[in-house]
Amino acid sequence: MADIFDEIDEDLKRDRTQALWTRYGKYVIAAAAAVVLGVGASQGFSAWTRSQAETAANLYQQSLAADDTVAALEQNIGQLTDGYALLGRFQIAAGLAEAGDAAGAEAGYLGIAEDTSVEDLYRDAALLLSVMNAPDSQPVRDLQDRIAPLADGAGPWKAMALELSAALDLKDGKTDAALSKLEMIVELAEVSPDLRQRAAQLVAILKS
Repeated sequence: MADIFDEIDEDLKRDRTQALWTRYGKYVIAAAAAVVLGVGASQGFSAWTRSQAETAANLYQQSLAADDTVAALEQNIGQLTDGYALLGRFQIAAGLAEAGDAAGAEAGYLGIAEDTSVEDLYRDAALLLSVMNAPDSQPVRDLQDRIAPLADGAGPWKAMALELSAALDLKDGKTDAALSKLEMIVELAEVSPDLRQRAAQLVAILKS
């Protein structure tokens, strides 16, 4: 009889972690997307202030206004200044994700992450987004390994990498591992109020 109750308890735990991932996973993605858009806008503005950037700015805006933004950006990206070209690459990957092409989006973000000509800050942001937009068929372990250097490091993306890693743990049914990472976020000194609040709420839920 005890075995039956143990099995029921495990099923309930598994259902609960899956529900938490469904409920909170979207907030992880939305937070990272907002950061990247800010990063891209800043990079684009820097490019705009340089000579000949006005042409690139206009071409970039025309690409965004096109019926097929991804195709337009892919066609014009070689004519953009560095800042707008980087922002364009992020937009292309985001467009592929929005169109349901998870594999294409993941590849686009990984292309940025592996480009040594791009500053580390943006490469790491792209790495996070490559994990967030990876196809469901990607093994969780592989995705965890991909972001481990960011979650274990001390860079500006540490807290978000921990949050994403915790979300992946929840998706995989590993509640204790997720709880440990969320508690680390709460204790970090430099964390945005929203991220700290999300982590604290999840800690409370997982401990209840």
